[in-house]
Amino acid sequence: MRQPRHHQRRVQTGFTLVEVLVVALIIGVVMAFVSLSINPTGPADRLDTEAKRLEALATTAADDAILYGREIGLDITRGGYRFLRLGDDGWQPLAGADTPLRPRELGEGLVIALIARDDDTPQLVQPDEDEDEEDVVRPEAVFLSSGEMIPFELELFSPDVEHRYRLVGEAAGTLELTRIEGRR
Repeated sequence: MRQPRHHQRRVQTGFTLVEVLVVALIIGVVMAFVSLSINPTGPADRLDTEAKRLEALATTAADDAILYGREIGLDITRGGYRFLRLGDDGWQPLAGADTPLRPRELGEGLVIALIARDDDTPQLVQPDEDEDEEDVVRPEAVFLSSGEMIPFELELFSPDVEHRYRLVGEAAGTLELTRIEGRR
């Protein structure tokens, strides 16, 4: 005999696993976009990041100078810095989106400065009397193709942060980044 069919509908109570996973995925994607759009980093984090970037780029410039057999300079600009190449026509900026040595802007609140050295280290040649000072590009730091450097000290700081960074390049070709506690 046949069992009588009950024409009752089963009422579904709850969600399936697939529905829960889809909702969790959507929430995760939305949260990722929200967290990327908000800049949670403060001035201290930006200073730390920029100091490490400057050290890495200076190391790259020193390596490129040796690898390609050309002198590369670091020029401090208003609000940032750029790398220069010494050619037959003098110092020319390295520009191009494909090079890591492209010009960099530091962003609001960050300052880079050249520190005067008290010893008798070699300095870059000063412009001739008849040259217009503003037309002459001279880098503050030079990475030589021999692996050496013209010694320099740069300081990166923010007035809103309790620490600062000093990047020192020695004649032997060594670079050292030091975190210094206390304001400038």
